[in-house]
Amino acid sequence: MSEIPTPPEAFDGTLRELHAGWVEKVLLRSDGVEEFHHRLVDYLQAEDPLFLVRMVRGTERGVTVRTTDGQRLCATDNAPSWWIHRELFAGRLPDRPAFDAFVEAIPSHMFRIPKGDNISTAGWHVAHIFDAKNGDVSFAAWDRAELVRRMVRNIHPCNYFFVPKQEWRRYGGDPSVIAFFYDEFSSKYRAIWPEFLTLAVGAPHHKLGDAGAHRIVYSTASTKQPATMMTPPMSDGVEVLAASYSFSRLCFKANVIEPLTMSDRFGIVTPMGTFVFSKKEFYEEFPGVVASASYRVSGQYHFPKPPARAMRFVVDGNDNTDSH
Repeated sequence: MSEIPTPPEAFDGTLRELHAGWVEKVLLRSDGVEEFHHRLVDYLQAEDPLFLVRMVRGTERGVTVRTTDGQRLCATDNAPSWWIHRELFAGRLPDRPAFDAFVEAIPSHMFRIPKGDNISTAGWHVAHIFDAKNGDVSFAAWDRAELVRRMVRNIHPCNYFFVPKQEWRRYGGDPSVIAFFYDEFSSKYRAIWPEFLTLAVGAPHHKLGDAGAHRIVYSTASTKQPATMMTPPMSDGVEVLAASYSFSRLCFKANVIEPLTMSDRFGIVTPMGTFVFSKKEFYEEFPGVVASASYRVSGQYHFPKPPARAMRFVVDGNDNTDSH
């Protein structure tokens, strides 16, 4: 498999310069995306496709359920975009008869991504042109058209672009950045773009000035090296987490963390993103939390907003809120 290029550790220039010098190197070839698109369109017209949609409240990643009208739905985080990019970047796209199995094999959970290079471990954050979620959590009532819309927005390469993980929260949802990639993709993938917009129910973007002139600035001090750049423990090519839990904020739970060894890794799924730490990293980065009465006596310590030093441990962001 081809190695996925990494973003610059620091940058100060225009979005157009970042794109020309770095982002273009990780974008998928138009012919590969077109072939994927045609196979996906055929698949979505099958009798009983598996709709991979972004997780909302009440669903669980990797668990397939039936909607009221009998459609199959499987909730995911951002793992499909990582995995599909990896496969298409390496030129691995099965023919139509094998595409059903290809879809069924797409990981629904970031911790189930097989060992190896992918867009996230290379240091890129995956952002979306059109939101993968819209606040509607009545998943049992979603009809087939709604499931098609959600799946296309969730997994189609035309709907996701890449920004360096440094300052990803600042630039991933920036309207100028989104407008720039909308224009780029509408040209790069022009052969399928109109049909993609129809399937995604995506309204054409209006020009937002010279979006390419938008300034992108970050330094090595913006964030430390992303936690996903580290080599985690693996079993059968899948990262092993000793524990994981969900919380509405970045919250450290003593009853979960303290029984772990210092090398054990644990995950915290929050609306701001999923954080993964080893116990050693937690102790070294948050000694004040470890020593606090809230953690030691009450059993948990949470932040109203994740501190900057926590952001390098985000392995996936903005994937667990009901509005994105």
